[in-house]
Amino acid sequence: MDIDRLLTSTRSARRSLDLDAPVDHGVVKDCLRIGMQAANGSNQQSWRWLVVADEDLRRRLAELYRDAYLQRVGGQLIADLLPDDMPGRKIMSSTEWLVQNMARVPLLVIPCYEPYLPRVDGDESFYQATLYGSIFPAVWNFALALHSRGYGTCVTTLHLTHEKAVRDLLRIPDSYVQGCLLPVGRLRPGVTFRPAERRPITEVVAVDTWEGPSL
Repeated sequence: MDIDRLLTSTRSARRSLDLDAPVDHGVVKDCLRIGMQAANGSNQQSWRWLVVADEDLRRRLAELYRDAYLQRVGGQLIADLLPDDMPGRKIMSSTEWLVQNMARVPLLVIPCYEPYLPRVDGDESFYQATLYGSIFPAVWNFALALHSRGYGTCVTTLHLTHEKAVRDLLRIPDSYVQGCLLPVGRLRPGVTFRPAERRPITEVVAVDTWEGPSL
């Protein structure tokens, strides 16, 4: 795949995942290797990636994920209750599809990272930026590598509503932070992504100051 095409057409994969297709663990391993070529804070490489394949563990994670979602939308799935032309309905429908099918996704991947910097008063913005800036470049590399091989994923974080329960379930040490949860599977036959609509550069880029001219 052309590099520019790969960078502009890697989309969040939910409904486009083939839940019945076998996943080649060797391919996923290779994609993780590529993911971990990403830059990270001081090159500490304080990663630990959990690849959850066990059916019972996936089911229990899916239950926590579903409960977290329902807490945020009032206790019931709502996409089907919304008008078809309502802005955001398509994304919500895709999100709820994943809520209902998370347990069937072949692999659930949770990237974890162990913070390495000592804390000081007032460092919250620096600390958070350094921590997640050490996780998500690798996550995106992983997603790109998956797409180039006919696989897909999306970044989800709802499981963090039950962070401790997930930590206990997967025996994650207290010193590690969970970055996100990545449902991984093959893309359905015939699925191709195209670049998404994005706001023009002139609306979102400024030179020198917030009110400065665009590039």
